[in-house]
Amino acid sequence: MGLSLAARGYASESGMALERALRLDTAAGQAQEQGFDVACLAQRALWSGDADGARTLANRAWDLAHVERLERDFIGAARLQGAAALALGDLTTADERLHHALTRARSVNWVEEELPALAGLAELRRRQGDSRAARELLDDVWESAERGPYPLFHADALNVLAQIDRDAGNHQAAVDAATKAYRLAWCDGPPYAYHWGLEAAKKHLRELGAPEPTGLPPFDESKYEPMPEVEINPADELGSIAN
Repeated sequence: MGLSLAARGYASESGMALERALRLDTAAGQAQEQGFDVACLAQRALWSGDADGARTLANRAWDLAHVERLERDFIGAARLQGAAALALGDLTTADERLHHALTRARSVNWVEEELPALAGLAELRRRQGDSRAARELLDDVWESAERGPYPLFHADALNVLAQIDRDAGNHQAAVDAATKAYRLAWCDGPPYAYHWGLEAAKKHLRELGAPEPTGLPPFDESKYEPMPEVEINPADELGSIAN
């Protein structure tokens, strides 16, 4: 729930939910679950632009992964370490950590971590001025992203592509990539949209002098079961565990 809220851009609510999950798992002595909670908090920090906080949380997730030594925990933590390093401009660490995550994700066919690792490495190569290598990395994203489908990862990769094309002066190609990213990030329509991918695509289009796509369907509440009312942060939560 917390990660979903974070993807939709609800900073306060997502923080409450994820911190509550961490408190519950800490009180219950569940180290592996704590690592997952911390990894989710690291992803939230990355989305919200807190690269220093994301690095601290990703390192903690990496340490906690050693408790039960589950492969998915190591992969996720390494990818987050790489993404945080990239956001901080530490390209050497970003390269090593993202490649580590990509190699391990591919060894167990974990597409959910392979795709963001590829997008991160593509952005890294773009910053290093190697647009050809960046495009080649993104070429490994498209088929899996569409087949999944993984619209959030797909939108992120397209936003990287839009920047690559902007760097190269390919105006129309950049507009096309940003427009597709916008449509994918739209999901079911706000407030059930991928906030960060949508905002990145909007920024590209605005700076390119291109209009945002029109005709996208708004969220239709009648198509879905109503969400249950949930108290995210009840005062007696830790007492309930003790009992």
